[in-house]
Amino acid sequence: MSPIAKVATSLDIFAKDCAVTVALKISDDSCKMGEDGRAVFMALYDALEPFKSDLFDESVYSLIHTARNFPTAALFAQIKKERERAMAIITQEKMKLFKASVRGSLLIES
Repeated sequence: MSPIAKVATSLDIFAKDCAVTVALKISDDSCKMGEDGRAVFMALYDALEPFKSDLFDESVYSLIHTARNFPTAALFAQIKKERERAMAIITQEKMKLFKASVRGSLLIES
């Protein structure tokens, strides 16, 4: 199992919701991370097993998939609404802690 897959399997529901939210931010290009960080967090998102989300319904996965493959301004508007709603619940501080935790876990797993 890859280090990213190990980290993905260790995440709780809140952290998985954070991972989905980061994937939304990357998908609509509102994420401020560099390309390496984006690649890591999209790989983490891709490694997530199906789960019952506290913030999202099943449509979020198809939204991210479509935006990754066929990005449009209309999709970006939908993504913006989803990620802003999620960030209002998650908060910027908790998101920063989540990202730092993932980076730290990946260093340990490597």
